[in-house]
Amino acid sequence: MKLTGTQIVWILATTEIVAMISLKITPTIQIAKQDAWLSMIAGGLIGLILAFLFVHLSTLHPNQTLIQISQKLLGKGIGGLVVLPILVAWFILPAVLLRSFADFIHLILLDRTPVWIIILLLTILMTYLTYSAGITGIGRFCEIVGPLIIFTLMISFILNIQDIEWHHLLPIYSDSGWVNILKGSLGPAFWFPGPFILLVILSFVQKPRKAFSKSLLGVVITIFMVLTATLMVLLILGPNLSAKIRFSYFVFVRNTDILDFIQNIDVFIMFVMVFGVVAQLSLYFFIASYEIANWFQMKNWRRNVFYGAPAIYIIAILIPGEATIVSFDQFWTNVAFPVCGILIPLFLWITTVIKQKSKT
Repeated sequence: MKLTGTQIVWILATTEIVAMISLKITPTIQIAKQDAWLSMIAGGLIGLILAFLFVHLSTLHPNQTLIQISQKLLGKGIGGLVVLPILVAWFILPAVLLRSFADFIHLILLDRTPVWIIILLLTILMTYLTYSAGITGIGRFCEIVGPLIIFTLMISFILNIQDIEWHHLLPIYSDSGWVNILKGSLGPAFWFPGPFILLVILSFVQKPRKAFSKSLLGVVITIFMVLTATLMVLLILGPNLSAKIRFSYFVFVRNTDILDFIQNIDVFIMFVMVFGVVAQLSLYFFIASYEIANWFQMKNWRRNVFYGAPAIYIIAILIPGEATIVSFDQFWTNVAFPVCGILIPLFLWITTVIKQKSKT
């Protein structure tokens, strides 16, 4: 299985733009209010630093995934234990995202369809794409879906320019202060480079030398689109209303009305976004299945799909509701990602540098 540099760009952009626009704009506005766009900028800078860490660690161990890197540096036993929290996160994260997106689709589009049916359909699509095509098929899928998502988002921005009210951004900084702006940036910062997915997918890149520039380009595209979406939500709906709406971007899109002729474009955007949802779920599911195979020294990673899909479906069904998802998001931001996305990669990078110096 191989990926091109272009596919890396679109995998990052496709999977992260959809998740962040759907799930991260409102929480950021709740913390930073009208300065949420400043939080997105600060989060983008932190995300670029984290992406640099992930890419640099991967380039020091070409053609090796996170599990392989850890076991190579620390041995099979200790190396497996060190990355165990990340393996657990890679299985729980798709389940939480599956439930979040199912609730989102149920609320915005299919309000008369039971949530468990939406979860089942998304699980089937996720399982099919992962099992049949692997990371190569997911990369090709993102090459098609990614530009389409960006195009539809840009159209939604352009159609609503006439309704912009600049006073919604005032006053800048003074109400929130740097503490709330920085606090609001942490959630987006951990998502901009992907939840440490670069530590796995870069091992499939055909030309590792291009991994750095292509990865950062994917993160930059994501930052730009999410920042623009945040600004448009604030400028159209205002910070007070936006903070009360769970999916503020799609409420903003629903307000599109030009001469009573261009209306209801949210249905078309939702249709396109579902492709991005499937791409993201499939990517995380592939990574979880593939790395579990590496952890247990299994030759056929596809076998894990038949065990992982029902497990993820059951976890998603058992999640009680929005309150649990909010609690998970707080745990993810405050505990899970700092450990899995910063401490463990940083520890592996330091260990690599020390071992390389000891050899010389």
